Amino acid sequence: MTEIDFALSQKEDTEVIELVGTVIWNKANKAKSFTALSLQERTFVYIDIFESELINGGLFNFFYNTSGGYAHEILEAYETIGAYESVNLMHRAITSFPEIPVPKDIFMRRPFMETLDETTKTKWLTITSDFL
Repeated sequence: MTEIDFALSQKEDTEVIELVGTVIWNKANKAKSFTALSLQERTFVYIDIFESELINGGLFNFFYNTSGGYAHEILEAYETIGAYESVNLMHRAITSFPEIPVPKDIFMRRPFMETLDETTKTKWLTITSDFL
């Protein structure tokens, strides 16, 4: 039985997701790049990155951390799987960022984060809540 077969044979959805994620992350780490992953694998990774950040601190943390550099790829990942409510929420989050496109470089994003107005912070809290 392959690792992926084992992951998919789990009874609980959360176990399947966690184990599939582990298999894909191991593959990406071994290749030292996301580009070595298939479209389906990259889609999984981008959504996994985003949802982990969302749960652990919301949109502010997402954009503040390295994961924020993948904002546009995450939007595309949700489009790829047809999660249109998530597409709408992610689009709202991205378009409220002070710089479009959202900078990939963390050191370019952080100055925007340090001067973020309360209206945007409140909007992100609402969007975070809507996601969860």
